[in-house]
Amino acid sequence: MKFMIDATAYSIKKTIMNHLSTRITLGLAALFAYGQLQTIHAQDKPSFEFMHMELKVTPQNEASLVSFLEESSMSLPGQVKVTLGEKVFSPTSATHELVFSSQDGDILADLMSGENQPARTKFMHALRGLVEIQKTVRGVRLFHFGGNSSSPDTKQSTSYYGYWSVQSRDHEKTSQMFLTFAKDFADLRKANAVGLGQHVAGASSMTHYYLHTFSSYRDYVDTYNAYMSSEAFQKHSQLKQSFETPVENGLVRILRQWN
Repeated sequence: MKFMIDATAYSIKKTIMNHLSTRITLGLAALFAYGQLQTIHAQDKPSFEFMHMELKVTPQNEASLVSFLEESSMSLPGQVKVTLGEKVFSPTSATHELVFSSQDGDILADLMSGENQPARTKFMHALRGLVEIQKTVRGVRLFHFGGNSSSPDTKQSTSYYGYWSVQSRDHEKTSQMFLTFAKDFADLRKANAVGLGQHVAGASSMTHYYLHTFSSYRDYVDTYNAYMSSEAFQKHSQLKQSFETPVENGLVRILRQWN
């Protein structure tokens, strides 16, 4: 009789332990899956969204343009950065770049809403009185690595950035190759930042762009030479040729950033 009671108790205890073990295993699996999901979301979330304008500015209008943008930026939400850059090397006749960017894409969308139409129309009319707008592009920065700023679209006056626009035939491969590049060549970029962005509208055949910041023109030259001297980077560039076609590239010097 005692044996039967002990056997029954053991069976009940074993059932309870198996049930607990199953719950713990499922709990750990769910926690792991959640962690994986959070990692994927962290990678997929765009660094920021932007509206990019290429401008042709006469020398006599440059100071007026800076003053106009400084005044206009005061009426924008603090989460919107306004960046003016001078094109140093460019395949077009544009002389400057003007970028409105934000880590909150909804704020940029609000600026394009109907209720802001009068202010936007007034701004564009005044801007066209100072510059020739040659191109406007909407896009997102998909990934961003490195740099000393907590905000990925923060730029320092007198710093530089190079850009390389491409037509990608396989967007997933482009993203994966960039992540490999960011990891494998961190020693060459040093304190600079690198980014991969995607054009959403207005960019013709250009689907993506690579961006690399530089602290100075000398830094640009030295860093560029370091990449070109790297056999590993040459192999990396050759691999991309199977799914990417270069479109254009250039170098921009930051003049001012507001907000």
